[in-house]
Amino acid sequence: MYEAFILELLIGSYIILHRYSLFLCDSCLVNRASFHNTLSLTVVVYIAAACSLLAQNGIYADFTTSMGSFTCKLEYAISPKAVANFIGLATGQRPWLDLPTGVARTNAFYNGLLFHRVVAGFVIQAGSPNGQGTDGPGYVVPDEISPSLRFNNPGILAMANSGTNSNGSQFFITVASTSFLNDGYTIFGELAGGTNVVVAISQVATNATSHPLTNVVIQNVSIRRVGTAAQAFDINAQNLPIVTNLPSKIANTGSQVSVSFSNILFADNRLYSSTNLSAWTPEFLGIETVLPITNTLYRLKDTSARFYSVAQVKYPSSTLAPKTLFNRTLTLNFNDGFGVITNIFDSAGGGIYFYKSGTNFSQGFTAYNWFQQPYRGDLSPILYSGLAMALRLNFSGVAVGVFGGTAYPNTPDPPFSVSGAFTLN
Repeated sequence: MYEAFILELLIGSYIILHRYSLFLCDSCLVNRASFHNTLSLTVVVYIAAACSLLAQNGIYADFTTSMGSFTCKLEYAISPKAVANFIGLATGQRPWLDLPTGVARTNAFYNGLLFHRVVAGFVIQAGSPNGQGTDGPGYVVPDEISPSLRFNNPGILAMANSGTNSNGSQFFITVASTSFLNDGYTIFGELAGGTNVVVAISQVATNATSHPLTNVVIQNVSIRRVGTAAQAFDINAQNLPIVTNLPSKIANTGSQVSVSFSNILFADNRLYSSTNLSAWTPEFLGIETVLPITNTLYRLKDTSARFYSVAQVKYPSSTLAPKTLFNRTLTLNFNDGFGVITNIFDSAGGGIYFYKSGTNFSQGFTAYNWFQQPYRGDLSPILYSGLAMALRLNFSGVAVGVFGGTAYPNTPDPPFSVSGAFTLN
C-alpha cells in the first residue's frame, strides 16, 4: 500500500507538470525550464511531506476498493473504543453478529461491502452488510466525543450513527469541511493518503437515495501498526461488547417448547428460530439491566419441526434503558413551555398521566409501546387524550436523560417536534 501511494504521487506529479506546460502562454515559454525546476522542487517537497506522514508512528487502515486505494491514520489514543471496534471488525479478531442468521462470525467484516451512500462535496459512507445503511454488527459502541478532534478539515474518518451512543460498523469520510457535524459523531481517524480516490468515489453518479449507480466495493481493509505504542494497543482491553452463540437446551413441555440457556446481567439476547435451517426469524428478548434474569423461555409448538438458536451480546456494563416500563414513573419536562407530563405505568401495559401547564388534569393513556435499545428506548407511540407522541429517550444515567420526537394532534393541526429532559423512577 505504501509503495502504491508513492507511485500515485509520482504519477500525479507528472500530470501536474504536464498540465502546467500545456497552459503556459507563449510569453512564458522562455521561463518554462525555470518554472519546471521550481515546480519539480515543490512536488518533491510535497512527496517528502506525504511520505513523512505515512512514516509517522501510529495505526493505519489501508483500504483497497474497486476504484483504488487510500489510507487512514487511526486515533487510537483519543477514540480507543471506536478504533478497537474498527480493527476487530476489519481483521475478524472480534466476533460480530450476522443479523439474518444469528451466527457469530469472525471473518473480515468489511470485505465485499459497498460504499452505499455517496454525497458529492460531503461524505462517502460504508459499513452496512445489507448495502442499505440500515444494519450493522449486531451491537453498539458508546460515543467518544473529544474537543481535540473536529470536522474542520476534509478527510475526517468518523462513525456513522442513528443518534447518541449508537455506533456500530458504519463509517464515513468527509470530503469537505463539515464543522456542523462537531460533537455529534465519534471521530476516530483521518485520511493519510489516496485523497484522489476518496474524492473520485464522492463524485460517482448516484440515485435519489445517494446510492452509487455503479457499485463501489471495499475489497479489503488491512491494518498497519508503526511504533511500539501502536503495537501495544490492545483491542480486547477497550470494554467492547462480546458476541457469541450460546449452547441451549430444548425440551418438550406439553403444547410448548422450552429453550434454556445461560443468561447473564447486561446481556442482549436474541432467539432465532427456523423451520428449515435456511431462513431464520429473530426475536429480541431484551437487555438484562437488573436482577432477576430469565434463563428459560417457553414457545408454542406451532409446527411439526422448528429449530432454535440463541445469540448473545454481552455488554461490559449497564446499557441503562430498562426492558419494560412496568411500575415505573416517567416524567417528561418539555422545552418551549409545553409543560410537564408525568406518566405512571402499571404492571399490565397501561397507566395514567398527569399534565401540568397552564391547566392541570390527569387521565389514563390509551396505549403505549416501549422498545428497549442499548442506551436508549423508543416510546412509540404513546396515546394521550387528543394527542399521540413518538419519542426517543436517550439515557445518560439509569434514571435521567433527554428526549426528542414528534407530537401528532387528533385535529387538523399539523404534527410538531418536541424535546426536553426526563427522569425515570
